[in-house]
Amino acid sequence: MEFDWVEWFGYLASLVVLVSLTMTSIVKLRVINFTGCLLFAAFAYFIDSLPTMLMNLGIAGINVYFLYKIYSVKERFKLITASTDSEYFLHFIETNKKDIELQVSSEELRLSNTAFYMLRNNNIAGVLVGSKDENGVLNVLLDYVTEEYRDFKIGTYYFETNPEVIKSRGINTLHVRTSNAEHRSYLETVGFKPSKDDRQLYIKLL
Repeated sequence: MEFDWVEWFGYLASLVVLVSLTMTSIVKLRVINFTGCLLFAAFAYFIDSLPTMLMNLGIAGINVYFLYKIYSVKERFKLITASTDSEYFLHFIETNKKDIELQVSSEELRLSNTAFYMLRNNNIAGVLVGSKDENGVLNVLLDYVTEEYRDFKIGTYYFETNPEVIKSRGINTLHVRTSNAEHRSYLETVGFKPSKDDRQLYIKLL
């Protein structure tokens, strides 16, 4: 059977569009869907289907429009002190327990002395939990953001562009220990640096 690369190109475009619909992050959904639409438009060109090509170029344009709106709208961020034994905090941890326990156990969280809700447009988008020492160092046990807000905006806001928000709470340095490659990549993206003496320790001076 002769290999038909155009047909397989169409399968690839279909797969990319399908994968985009599994994304819980709206940003990832639109970026991957945009890529799939461009691939589908190219496939339509190869098979000489002008309506299909125009439709996919149109959908790609819609994705660009909404991505522009996401990144151009001025959002509001706020840090609110949380209590680790409050009913809402325990509810938040229990609701997101599967993801959170990849970083830390619920029992360890209860031993922490510092916790914050990280708000985005008045919605609780995540929590920052750890133990603060007398030198202003917060040893972070949990830096967790819910799936719909995982576009690095929260980490970039609090750790890079507006560190004074956390500094105003008496914290001047963040320490995070991790051996997870994905977590390390996130930390480096938002400005943490690995310790020269301990490769599992990441440090951020605020």
